[in-house]
Amino acid sequence: MIRIGDAERDQAVAALSEHFVAGRITQTEFEERSDQATRARYDEDLGPLFADLPGPEAALQPQFAYAVARRPGRPGPQRFNPPPLFWLLPILMMGLVVASITFAAPWVFWILFWVVMIGGPRARYRRHQPH
Repeated sequence: MIRIGDAERDQAVAALSEHFVAGRITQTEFEERSDQATRARYDEDLGPLFADLPGPEAALQPQFAYAVARRPGRPGPQRFNPPPLFWLLPILMMGLVVASITFAAPWVFWILFWVVMIGGPRARYRRHQPH
């Protein structure tokens, strides 16, 4: 048995915090295990706190499956693959802007309508036609 100090207890609580953030333990479990970690006096007191949790290599794995595209047999940097609905966001944003202008100031569209009607393609066509 080896006695541990505050640094080791703090490391244990930090590791438990990472497992809590990753969703591996509940809030109640985190509080109970953190309390046990702060009261631990020997290194073997910390062992049971992590017995049912994955090792430190689990913290290095990505949290979101869509953020990293894994291809078997192809090492190297991975490309970001956004979800399919990600590409609809710019279109939805433009629609939101147009709708907000339409509902807040519909007169803007009437002005644009008459500008296009008066100075549109027919006006250019009339200017280039011989008399």
